[in-house]
Amino acid sequence: MSLEKVRHLIEYIAVRTFSAAIRLVPRRVAVGAGRSLGALLFSIDGGHRRVALSNLSAAYPDEPEEWRQATARAAFQHLGRLLVEILLQGRRADEALSLARIEGWDWVKQVKAQGKGYFLLSGHFGNWEMIAHLQGALGEPLWMVARPLDNPLLERYFAGLRESTGNRVVHKRSALRETVKGLKERRGIAFVIDQNFGEPGRVFVPFFGRMAATTPALGSIASRLDAPVLPVFAYPEKDGSYRIVYGPPLDIPSTGDREADALEITRRATERIEAAIRQRPGAWFWMHRRWRTRPVDEMDREVR
Repeated sequence: MSLEKVRHLIEYIAVRTFSAAIRLVPRRVAVGAGRSLGALLFSIDGGHRRVALSNLSAAYPDEPEEWRQATARAAFQHLGRLLVEILLQGRRADEALSLARIEGWDWVKQVKAQGKGYFLLSGHFGNWEMIAHLQGALGEPLWMVARPLDNPLLERYFAGLRESTGNRVVHKRSALRETVKGLKERRGIAFVIDQNFGEPGRVFVPFFGRMAATTPALGSIASRLDAPVLPVFAYPEKDGSYRIVYGPPLDIPSTGDREADALEITRRATERIEAAIRQRPGAWFWMHRRWRTRPVDEMDREVR
């Protein structure tokens, strides 16, 4: 067995052991342990802590350093909480439903009544996994576009959790073909576009006042197929529950210039994500280098 396979096996055993352990205690205790784990990571993971603080400094230049420190710590704590909640996701769906207050479900009904597939837009904010889990439990399963984990053992395990209420995981390497297929079959496609997209074809749209490299896929496909884009976000509440808020759908432009329309859809989608983050800054993934890829004109200025 190669060293890589040994590492994958150790990681898998560790996650499964942790998952089994947290199922033996009340949910409140398990979630508290997750938050404590996140706080520990904030203290010892200097690299990601610096990324988070740098991102917050650029996004909130007028906030004091104490606020940015507290928000970064909250983001790490939320990440730990999220890990625990995902691992607990395999429990009965009715238990998960009791932990969420859903608003705007009529938007889902209205989009479905149009008789065509749609995008469900969210971001790495709050508990985005719970949204799909509960929507499947409510009889509206989704195809979830996601990058596969590097560890194939963990990928199969987490895919099983994601698909436990009828959803289907679609890996990004085949996402374009499968997304078009799913939309034509009148399915909901869960899509997140709030991470740095450094691959060819990227587009740049404003995000917290800075141009951010973003995948063009959602905008391009929505424009070409006239597919509705329905935003939804899971806002964490102080009592440990979530407020899941749907819609209204984005206005899909139709100017005849498909490229310009696609870019505008991407801009509007990113604007919705930013608005959600501004309501709960500590619930977003600030430790990700969202602005790593820069526009060519900025790079040219740096060289000169």
